[in-house]
Amino acid sequence: MIKERLYIQESEKEEIYERRISPPVIDTDKCTGCGECIRVCPLHVFKNHSEKPQIAYSSACFACGHCWAVCPTGAITQAESVTNEDFQQGTKPAVSPDALQMLFRERRSIRLFKENHVSKEHLDRIIDAGRYAPTGSNIQSVNYIVLPTQEKIKELRGLIGKFIEKTTKQLNNRLIAWLYSLKAGRAALHIMRFYCFAYQFIKQQEEKNSYIFLPYGSAVILAHAPSSDIMAEFNCAVAIYNCSLMAHSMGLGTCFLGFVKTAANMDKKVKQWLNIPKDHVCHGAMVVGYPDIKYHRLVERKKPNVQLL
Repeated sequence: MIKERLYIQESEKEEIYERRISPPVIDTDKCTGCGECIRVCPLHVFKNHSEKPQIAYSSACFACGHCWAVCPTGAITQAESVTNEDFQQGTKPAVSPDALQMLFRERRSIRLFKENHVSKEHLDRIIDAGRYAPTGSNIQSVNYIVLPTQEKIKELRGLIGKFIEKTTKQLNNRLIAWLYSLKAGRAALHIMRFYCFAYQFIKQQEEKNSYIFLPYGSAVILAHAPSSDIMAEFNCAVAIYNCSLMAHSMGLGTCFLGFVKTAANMDKKVKQWLNIPKDHVCHGAMVVGYPDIKYHRLVERKKPNVQLL
């Protein structure tokens, strides 16, 4: 039986977070004893002592930064949390609900791109948006791979094409198709067959600019994380979506690449070519480029299925 304990040890935490996390520091001269840090801390790192907070469980801290952000007098600091003092959060959210809703509706999957190159500065800013996406337990385990040139994308496109060809042959085998349906479900089998056969149709049509499953555009961004992180899929998905919203706000278009993500995990050649560590899993991929098409109207979506309990 595993012995119960309140918090993990420092050596274990370093292994999980892949970095050393120093505990918060309290400047007692600045501290007014308001207790906001005690109230906001999700892991009870602080406790009240003589009407002022003190660090009680430093090993529990995972540097979420709530204490640094909430302290009205700046009495708490932590190396991993401190940001430029010029950036202060306003009294109201930075964007209105209507503007945010419009951003969500405006962003569409772009499959037609101009030849324009996306600069390193733009790609850096897009990925920086992913950096601020939430991660489970603040592990921040999301890693990025960037293919910044059309030459590299062409190489990847060739590898993904071979993967789709191989998958198409496998799904034509009744036994393999049956086993796949047992593992992933019949709906997943139908979807995979649809995409594979649609790819063959597009190839026959010789539509050189057809995007649908293969990466075109000026850059491709992938997100991967350690397989040991149980929240990795969520973390990468949110991060890559943050990146897509930033790209849209910069006048760029994006589209998520399901087959690239699938091939990166199922095909050893693709995974090795992308230089993804063996113990990592790819959980997101998207193409980035300047749109060669303009949408004039917003598209509706079906109403959400909501159950009140």
